[in-house]
Amino acid sequence: MLLPDSNRRRLCAAALCTTLLYASLSAQEERAAEEIQPAAPGKQADVHLEMGKMWTFENPPLAYLEKEYGFKPNEKWLNSLRLASLRFGQGCSASFVSPQGLIMTNHHCVRDNIASVQGEHNWIRDSFVAKSLDDEVKLPRLTVQQLIASRDVTAEINRGVSAGASDEAVSGKRKANEKALLVAARKEHPDLTPQVITMHNGATYQLYLYRIFDDVRLVCSPHLQTSHFGGDPDNFTYPRYGIDFTFCRAYVDGKPADTSKYYFRWSTSGPKKGELAFVTGNPGSTGRLNTCGQMNYLRDARYPILLQRFDDELPIVKAQAAVDAAYDKRTKAQVLRMENSQKAVRGYLNSLLDASLTEAKGRAEALFKGKIAADPKLWAEYGSAWAELEKINHEKTSLEPKRSFYAASPYSQEMRRAAALVAATDEARSEKQRAAAAKQVKIQLTASPVRQKLFAASLRRAKQWLGDDDPVIQLLIGNRTIEEAIEQIQKSVVADAGEVDKLLDGGRKALESSGDAVIRAALLVDQQAKIVGARMAELNTRESVQATRIGRALYAAYGNSVSPDATFSLRFSDGLVKGFPCNGTLAPYRTTFYGLYARNVEFDNVHPFDLPEIWLARKNKIDMRKGVCFVATNDIIGGNSGSPIVNTDLEVIGLIFDGNIEMLGNRFLYRDDVPRSVSVHSDAILEACSKIYEAQRIVDEIRTGSK
Repeated sequence: MLLPDSNRRRLCAAALCTTLLYASLSAQEERAAEEIQPAAPGKQADVHLEMGKMWTFENPPLAYLEKEYGFKPNEKWLNSLRLASLRFGQGCSASFVSPQGLIMTNHHCVRDNIASVQGEHNWIRDSFVAKSLDDEVKLPRLTVQQLIASRDVTAEINRGVSAGASDEAVSGKRKANEKALLVAARKEHPDLTPQVITMHNGATYQLYLYRIFDDVRLVCSPHLQTSHFGGDPDNFTYPRYGIDFTFCRAYVDGKPADTSKYYFRWSTSGPKKGELAFVTGNPGSTGRLNTCGQMNYLRDARYPILLQRFDDELPIVKAQAAVDAAYDKRTKAQVLRMENSQKAVRGYLNSLLDASLTEAKGRAEALFKGKIAADPKLWAEYGSAWAELEKINHEKTSLEPKRSFYAASPYSQEMRRAAALVAATDEARSEKQRAAAAKQVKIQLTASPVRQKLFAASLRRAKQWLGDDDPVIQLLIGNRTIEEAIEQIQKSVVADAGEVDKLLDGGRKALESSGDAVIRAALLVDQQAKIVGARMAELNTRESVQATRIGRALYAAYGNSVSPDATFSLRFSDGLVKGFPCNGTLAPYRTTFYGLYARNVEFDNVHPFDLPEIWLARKNKIDMRKGVCFVATNDIIGGNSGSPIVNTDLEVIGLIFDGNIEMLGNRFLYRDDVPRSVSVHSDAILEACSKIYEAQRIVDEIRTGSK
């Protein structure tokens, strides 16, 4: 299950409040020249390969496609591919698959939206099928975005940027230019929504204009267990048997949208072994232009802290869900996201610890730097960027534990209330912010065994990463055990509503004179978090400017012959339907219903390999030879969930929903020897709709549109 970075960030909030005694690194002299290592003999690095195949529509690689496959799409083909493709919600992809606004995406992309409207039903678990247009259920706050037009705005974004200006000045000028550009675009195109898209780390910029469909309704979705068959064990694996699809519909003025000019027809034959296929969607983010210094920060600090949180929290949450049905229903979608994020982050971290990948990345970087060094003008302009990024990320590595843990714990109500008290009495905050914090102070405290277990885990992590000598660790834990520390925190004066009212009335002076450890910790955190936050913001600004230099260097050396890193904007990717070597044998290019039911039997119908009763009862209706999933070499990442995969005739042959575990390393360097995209087979969707869910009207709509 490919989840976008926005969801991962939402799941990775800080776990504990603490403080920073900041000490900057001593400055290092900039090297006048850097040693350039050539690619090792027999292991030729290739910057083109490293950057992958996430092509933009404004710069399609026509010569490459013709040379590689003998296929050269024309303008009509590219426009049809673009206009039938959608950005779905805040983190997925989708496509129009009928003339009446029918939208195809993944079940896991719509779960939160379904949860918001299912009420007493459990449509996520039990499936949903609208028998008619009147039964289709509106999904509030969900939009889909269709890319209508684009133009290059690089010169406009860089207008007024002075050579030799500070990083902060450069960043500020570009942001001001972008803001002015968007204001003008909204005035010129009031019916469209503009967005400036950064390409090649800021070497180029595009203005994208989107049509927004804001009336989206649920049409048909399968059982959770069907879409998520195999659960976490099978996630990021292959062979695979998940039938992860959902159909929605776009409406305009209360009627199904007229999409007769731009939709994908349905293939009658499905994917064929070895055929050329295209994925079109909105990959979230990749780090293929990251330097080795930037990757070291992720390896040594960012990913280990995130992964440890998932490893701690998931067993606690899942144990509670196993004994509390209401809790299970309420948190099901969240748990699935956490499981996916856990496995993804583990895969990213393992990739950065994999010598074969890091060596290949190092060779590609050396080749790139060598090309820049060979041109004195380019080296003078860009050569110092690698060393600057290494220094910046070395400091970020030292700050990351402090950044991660300098916040009120989401699991300790006492600490949250203390933080709210501090915010409510802070004259540096706006009146509106202080009023909002004062409301938070008044929220009643409620006991929760799950929250207490999560808090204990967060305290252990904080102590590990920050050390026993940290001032806030000393205040909250000291020489006590974690359990004793929590008991002491729960006795804080902030647990007494009357005392809290007195503190709020007394203002900042009352807080500063308090001897309560939790209040003292909150005050210290508030002070020091501002320092850490400001420093990280400064470092991130500097990093952004230096990363832009790397991007400009790449663009100067290779131009549009390399694809830009993903930016959750529309791309298309070429690939072949193709199996791969796996566990000493071969993984087939496709799986079938024979395999789905066999896996169910082999695991004795025990979760997560169980099947809904209706799937067992109607088993004999299924054509067991039909495909369930298949793999291809297309270049994807989180955000591509819900992407259609089509043949050269622009017919749907499948629906992207995952990749194999080897694909996760492609976040940093693209390879296609073993990494694969994993799709739901087009046949599986039709078999499920017609023979399990009795959604024949959907099948007829798809097939009619394909004639």
